[in-house]
This record gives sequence, C-alpha cells and structure tokens, in this order.
Amino acid sequence: MIYKNHEEFNKELEKLKKEYSGKMGCFVSLSGFVRDYHLKEGEKIPAKNMDLSKIDYDIIEEIRQKSIEKFDLIDVIVYHNKGILEVGDLVSSIVAFAKHRDEAFLACRYIIDEIKRYH
Repeated sequence: MIYKNHEEFNKELEKLKKEYSGKMGCFVSLSGFVRDYHLKEGEKIPAKNMDLSKIDYDIIEEIRQKSIEKFDLIDVIVYHNKGILEVGDLVSSIVAFAKHRDEAFLACRYIIDEIKRYH
C-alpha cells in the first residue's frame, strides 16, 4: 500500500509487524531525506528544496507490486511525500517484509531506484 500520510504509514507498519510475526524472516526499512545538494554528472550542486509536486502515486504502486513479485516478498508498504520539500524533510519511507533478508535489502534498493527515476 502507498501512504501519503507518515503517521498512517507508521500505524500500518506496527500492525503488519504483529500480523507477519512468524511468517517473516525480517523486514528492512529505508527512509530518504532531502539533502542540501543534488548530484549532477558526479558534481554536488547546492540545493534548497526539492519539487515533488508531480509525483505519481499510481507509478509508485506499480513499482511496489512489481517488487513483491520480483523478490517474492510477503508485503511492501511505501510512504511518499508530495509538494515542495525543504532540506531535511522526509521524502519517502519503504518497508519490505520478506522471508529472507537478501530479498528485503534488494527490494528496498530496487524500489527507491525505480521511484527516483520519476523525481
């Protein structure tokens, strides 16, 4: 599921940790924040904000679904912020629930790399 509200995301995370207890081998989480620079062709370019006003939640859902199939995951939840974000703001959080840690780590990497293609 994709969340637009981080509090709701955290509530779902706590619920799923209990629900998947005994079924999952692990969950791996990743949170990304707005840095004070962007990388362009290997160079650091100073930044003050990040414009995510056009982020498409349907695309994020497609990425989430594909990751579940690709890595044989139990579940994935994603929070993604939208709008003009300031340095230090939370951009996204991903939690992958898996039978094995390798799949969970790989899935988080895959999901964030795919989402960043649309930033």
